[in-house]
Amino acid sequence: MASMPASDIVAAVDAVAGEPPAKKLKSIAAVPQPPAAGVAGGHHLEPGIVSEAVMAAAPSLAEQYQAAEPYKHCVMREIFSADLLRQVRDEIINNINATYKETDLFKVFQTGDLGNLDSLDPEAAEKLPGLMKLKKALYSDEFRAFVTAVTGCGDLSPRTDCSCNVYAYGGHLLCHDDVIANRRVSYIIYLTDPDDPWVPEDGGALELYPLVEGQEHTPAPDPTVVHLPSFNTMAMFTVAPGRSFHAVQEVFSADKPRMSISGWYHAERPPEDADKASLKQLQMRAGEDAQTKHQAIEGGALPLSDDDLGLLVRFVNPVYLAESSWPKIRERFEAEGSVQLHNFLKKGLAEQIVAACIAEDKADGLGNKQLPQYLAGVRDCWAAVGPPHKQRYLRYGGGSGADNSNGNADGSSAGVLMDRVRRELLASGAFARLLKAFTTVTMLGQAGEVRRFRPGMDYTVAHYGILTTDPRLDVVLTFVDDATDEAASAWQVSTTPRGPTSPSSHTGHICASPLPPYSCMRSKPPPPRCPPSCRLLSRPSGGRGRRF
Repeated sequence: MASMPASDIVAAVDAVAGEPPAKKLKSIAAVPQPPAAGVAGGHHLEPGIVSEAVMAAAPSLAEQYQAAEPYKHCVMREIFSADLLRQVRDEIINNINATYKETDLFKVFQTGDLGNLDSLDPEAAEKLPGLMKLKKALYSDEFRAFVTAVTGCGDLSPRTDCSCNVYAYGGHLLCHDDVIANRRVSYIIYLTDPDDPWVPEDGGALELYPLVEGQEHTPAPDPTVVHLPSFNTMAMFTVAPGRSFHAVQEVFSADKPRMSISGWYHAERPPEDADKASLKQLQMRAGEDAQTKHQAIEGGALPLSDDDLGLLVRFVNPVYLAESSWPKIRERFEAEGSVQLHNFLKKGLAEQIVAACIAEDKADGLGNKQLPQYLAGVRDCWAAVGPPHKQRYLRYGGGSGADNSNGNADGSSAGVLMDRVRRELLASGAFARLLKAFTTVTMLGQAGEVRRFRPGMDYTVAHYGILTTDPRLDVVLTFVDDATDEAASAWQVSTTPRGPTSPSSHTGHICASPLPPYSCMRSKPPPPRCPPSCRLLSRPSGGRGRRF
């Protein structure tokens, strides 16, 4: 993982000289308040760091906290000395290195545990006086007592646990509930540029997700509450297994990194229902989320016939119907475990689908660094699919001619066109027999769906529930925008291993076009365009992949 100074991440930070005077905060009383029962003792809160008004508002904040939706939380504004937070921000930018981290769940620059600041050598500590003050204030007796009073979280351990996170352009953190070990209360202190206030169009909002009605521990596809990462704002919520689902929206601003200090207050023991946590749900038994209903192949395992070729020629590039090309495809597939076939559809059909896709993205205000709306594209035959701690995308549920919204001049929408390809081509016995010619694998059944991944919103997360115990062949026919260098860069292959989704988990794969394997990426396509490619991925028992 790459490490770099925060100053390189937060580029072009204006000089502090000449700034207007910060708003003055009344300091807390010089005589420290006694720690609440069960709150571990330590050092006391230094006057002038935390707003006296906010501390005194603990009873009213507690009422707001308990009544908040979609779960208990609060957002406190102007809670710390603005001068101190400016100093902390400057110290982080100029004196701390951050490590780039990316997995299926997040893309962020993160520092080490700030709890280790006390062990720094004197020379290094001298460069971080403001950060040292803030960290000590957060874990002081008085502030712990304040957190306990507001949240009603009960006894807290003396553990210090926090770090600085910087989400640059494209940075994100997908939906999860924060449950790990003994975490009891989560908090985030925003250190975004105070002289360039954060606006909704910048993205990067804190998203809070409700549960699906009637389904315990399952978050709804979209959040119902969002909070902007405004400077000198602190968000706080109780960590609840299968309940406190939240995410960091993708950052769309190219020159305003989302900087924050986030951390946790810990209890002495894990919550009783820790088995309901989102992490545990991702580690569920293999096959629980895998497709299990398949339709029998029409015509069975017969060789390709003239009738089969007559159907295939209506859709498929003739290059792939030439018997002379099959041995090369088969050789690559057997050697690598997967193969990607470029320009798989006939040109005219592909161009028609592309035109419909572009029209719908434009109509829905998607792509081109625009802030997407959560309900974009959700209409008629398109429905959002979750749960968001595992996946989010739109699934088409219509039939022939079912949806003409935002379509082409001939009345065919992207959904109608792609569903036609799915039903008439991919679900046909002729296509199954063509696949056998490509791979020597006999198909016993098939299942499929038409999916739409909206830019900046949609994704799939590799998890144990999608593993299969029976051999399968995944076929993914994909349309992405790679018409320009900028668009194609969104589909560059990542070489960073990602735990259960690392390339070594596959029987083999090849990425000969800008489209990487779904299991090695966060799927967030830009507006889809041609050329389409068809990827075949072998999945023997225990393999991984995605189904079209």
